[in-house]
Amino acid sequence: MNFNILDKTGRWIFYYLISSVFFAAGTHLITFFSRNNMWFFTPMSVIQFLILTMFFYHVIKNQLLKKLALAAAFLVFGFAVVDFIWLEGPLTYNSYSLTLQNFFLLLYSVIFFWELLRDEDLVKQSIFVNSLPNFWYNSGLFIFHCSNFMLSLAYNIYQGTPIDRSIQHATLSITFIGGFAEVVLIYIGLLKAKTFRS
Repeated sequence: MNFNILDKTGRWIFYYLISSVFFAAGTHLITFFSRNNMWFFTPMSVIQFLILTMFFYHVIKNQLLKKLALAAAFLVFGFAVVDFIWLEGPLTYNSYSLTLQNFFLLLYSVIFFWELLRDEDLVKQSIFVNSLPNFWYNSGLFIFHCSNFMLSLAYNIYQGTPIDRSIQHATLSITFIGGFAEVVLIYIGLLKAKTFRS
């Protein structure tokens, strides 16, 4: 994949993928030295939220919604810092802030799909939405954050409560399946970007 063929939105997705590799490798490596990697996990999640907010800032066309997305990014970042330091702490899964991040990313995905359905320019130019790289990127993000929403909402409860572990494993499995689907759909988007530029 040639980085130069990517437009602004494609580059933010590329940064997201690079951060995901660093995120996964870092959390896995830390488990060799310490049993708790939450102090790394939570800040990395916030960084990914900010990267994806920039992606949605570039794909969403409505100027008011773009400004609101930036304002929300500052608010969510501030809340994540408060959650990390005072509410849930650096050594636990920060369900409050991670759920809020998930919610906003899902909201942005829905807004982008809604704008695509109402985009008269695409109709006039006879462009099918499934030929757009951003459609595939967004589809992957939407599926992953849908599958991850329950995990972000309830994982702290799973950790601190003696419940049936099969529920926890099922929730993790759904998230992993969503993550796999996300990678496949983003890859399709990158292939579409290559076709667009060639």
